[in-house]
Amino acid sequence: MDTFYQVISILTFGFVIALFVWMPTKRDLRRLVAHDGDRDRGLRGQLERRRGRSVTLMLDELNAAVGTAELSGTLEDVDDEWALVERAGKQGGSQLVAVRLEGIRAIEE
Repeated sequence: MDTFYQVISILTFGFVIALFVWMPTKRDLRRLVAHDGDRDRGLRGQLERRRGRSVTLMLDELNAAVGTAELSGTLEDVDDEWALVERAGKQGGSQLVAVRLEGIRAIEE
């Protein structure tokens, strides 16, 4: 029984060492976040210039509020994380749709 516990201890020690080796460091995580942040800042700037105009946003995936991966409407507001688009509703009214900047693939006018 003593040998069993020694084997378990050695395996546990090995797994702990493997976790330390394979886990990303803070520097790696910051580098990944900074890269996405630069893209979002550039996209935010482009959207700011188009505020109040009619735009078509190509989304990375299907949006539940829209039903497609393409959102057309008037760009109402933009902040650090979200874009607010007003589009024509199904029954004649208007509908406000908020989309995350990270989910926008491209912009068309």
